[in-house]
Amino acid sequence: MGIFSSFKKKENEETSDTNYVEALLKHSQDEPLGVADNNVIYAGYNELGGYYYFQTYVIGKFKLKTKTGAKLRIEGTNYSLDLNADMNELESEPADIFKGYVTRIDFEIEKDVVETIRRSTIKELILTTKKNKLVFKPFEKSEV
Repeated sequence: MGIFSSFKKKENEETSDTNYVEALLKHSQDEPLGVADNNVIYAGYNELGGYYYFQTYVIGKFKLKTKTGAKLRIEGTNYSLDLNADMNELESEPADIFKGYVTRIDFEIEKDVVETIRRSTIKELILTTKKNKLVFKPFEKSEV
């Protein structure tokens, strides 16, 4: 699963802290789906009562408190997907060990769409909220 984290700054004011991202990665046994400035995203699928969810966790400096939901755009080889959060009210939780936050967002997804997403074909993940936009590039093991 993935976790996002980022302070509320304008995108051009954010600076990438490679050491911070490396520290986040060392605390996880799982491989993240993507990496952004000061943030890491983990993701997986879940099914509950016939409904499918793309569950994400953002760990890092990203801090979110909203009642307007979130959107996730997945750009892949020969496909683009726009997913909506299953809830409008979302809030990050402090993660003192990371000096950052953990934000869990579940996105609604159709079963047939789940099968089209492959880690190897993802080019970019774009998480958008009312005040924030995070662009995640696929995680490559050489980044650690």
